[in-house]
Amino acid sequence: MNIVLGSIFLVVSAVVFGQNESSTSQKNESSAGNTEYFKGGVKVEKKGNDSLIIHIKKHDFSNFSMKDCPFDRKKGKYNGHWAGIDLGWNGYVNKDFNMTFPANQQYLNLKSSRSMTVNLNPIEFNLNLINNKFGLTSGLGFSLNNYYFSDSYMLIPDSSTLVAYKVVDQNGTPAPMRVNKLFVSWITVPIIFEFQTNNRIRLNSFHISLGVIGGIRLQSYTMQEYKNGTDMTYYLQDQSGKTVASVYIDDRYVRQHSQFHLNPFKLDATMRVGWSFLNLWTTYSISPMFQKNQGPELYPWTIGITLLGW
Repeated sequence: MNIVLGSIFLVVSAVVFGQNESSTSQKNESSAGNTEYFKGGVKVEKKGNDSLIIHIKKHDFSNFSMKDCPFDRKKGKYNGHWAGIDLGWNGYVNKDFNMTFPANQQYLNLKSSRSMTVNLNPIEFNLNLINNKFGLTSGLGFSLNNYYFSDSYMLIPDSSTLVAYKVVDQNGTPAPMRVNKLFVSWITVPIIFEFQTNNRIRLNSFHISLGVIGGIRLQSYTMQEYKNGTDMTYYLQDQSGKTVASVYIDDRYVRQHSQFHLNPFKLDATMRVGWSFLNLWTTYSISPMFQKNQGPELYPWTIGITLLGW
């Protein structure tokens, strides 16, 4: 231990008391034999022959500005607002922009509060067009959409068109479900034009962008969680209340992977607007959710906030 302390003392002494003292160093000697050295805002005080005290000056934050934050600085180039993690709500409307569906389409009713979307956008490309404040942004992303149904319906994956039957027990009561949802994931590519007021300091910049986002469907499935557990038999009823089939549930969770006549491609109009790190965004699908003549004519929408952007 003494060897270590002695080594530290010798190193500090060599730095402080070395012969290469700069012209900015100052040295004061007191009448008590103590020596004080001032160098680079640090005061080193030597007391006697074996005591050394180092005083480090505290930084003055009175003139601190957010411009001094290294993580907030940009290089003065156009930098769009695509890359990051988005969280939002999604749903769909019919061609009349209505979310109220007729009796033969009650299976489309959603729990809007639970129908969430998550966008993961890891890659971003930027092209400056005017003064590093107006430019074109593209990149690559992944969109994960959950549509939670409010009623106990089951989508049938192997029919020629989209069909849904009501799931009931032997008394005709709708089967109790904790979860009944349709999941759809996409790989996305945006083409977005953006204007921003300050391309150097993100914390002091307003931005607005408009464009389109193309998508290719990756995966889709339905997932149901039954409250009554396993080893249950339920029945499928059509619109007239006629039982068309029975379903034996041997697992609380029932997942069916299928295309469900969803469009393999999509094109969304999008807008993003924000100040500083706050970024709000919305999309509305220009293309229908289901393939022509194979499902209801629906147009998905999303609205949300960016949780983390870079």
